Amino acid sequence: MMASRILQETVKTPKELYKFLLRSCNKLPKGPQEFYKHSIKQSFKQHVFEPDPERVKQIINKSLSDAEWIFKKVHIEFIFIINP
Repeated sequence: MMASRILQETVKTPKELYKFLLRSCNKLPKGPQEFYKHSIKQSFKQHVFEPDPERVKQIINKSLSDAEWIFKKVHIEFIFIINP
């Protein structure tokens, strides 16, 4: 989970997370790509008005570790997403 740790230091805001995740989806195969793009958009809408900054950090960290897991699942090195 080294890659997600690097990202946790660089992705600080929900907007940065949203942009990063949507761009990362382009590296996935077509089927999962559409599924995860939709999921990212829905999750963003659900949490857009989160008032607690600590909860926002938790959501960002969890999202990044989940993204790393997804890329491992489809056999794409997550580190290449960070450093193309």
